[in-house]
Amino acid sequence: MLPSDTESAWRRFRANLPELVWNAARLEGNSFTLPEVRTLLSGVTVGGHPSGDEAQVRALSEAYGALRDLVGYGRFHIDKSTSDRLNRILARHETPDAGRFRGEGTLRRNSSEQLRARFATLQERIAETDDPRLQALIYFCSAARTRFYAGANKRTALLMTTGILLSNGFDAVTVPHSRRLELDHALDTLVTTDDATELMAFLVDCAASEG
Repeated sequence: MLPSDTESAWRRFRANLPELVWNAARLEGNSFTLPEVRTLLSGVTVGGHPSGDEAQVRALSEAYGALRDLVGYGRFHIDKSTSDRLNRILARHETPDAGRFRGEGTLRRNSSEQLRARFATLQERIAETDDPRLQALIYFCSAARTRFYAGANKRTALLMTTGILLSNGFDAVTVPHSRRLELDHALDTLVTTDDATELMAFLVDCAASEG
């Protein structure tokens, strides 16, 4: 995860947007191919796919667009409001509680207070390091482990991670769909052991492979 400059990282992010959307969708088992994603993002409808797959690709495209605007206008922040906004877009077709922590929505529970406390602790941990790369890794691992939302947790964590990196002149980390099993194994290890080492190493390896 080598440093670049914000403008170069920003330019590569915009150029690679279809690939970022496609890989994120494929990690969820989406059936769209990269050429079909490019076609859909150009405004042309692509047939032959479940409606849910098309909705997911469109939501990812809109969420990445929202992230682009937040970073571009200097409005990206590592806070609940930003995360909620991205999740609201990503999960709007998947859960009525999109954009709200578990327990804040239709089924209100005390667990929402615990999740808000965990998010505050995550912010404190991130503030303890000046290295944006470590901040991004900590964020993704913690958010994926905690599962703040009823849906689209990995996608939301990935976009927030991308925002942290782009805002500090680092390229977005792409997890290739071909490495989905590795990601799932690293996530399983994190959940069962509370050890994020494997997942962090995996994300760094994905970044190194891009370079």
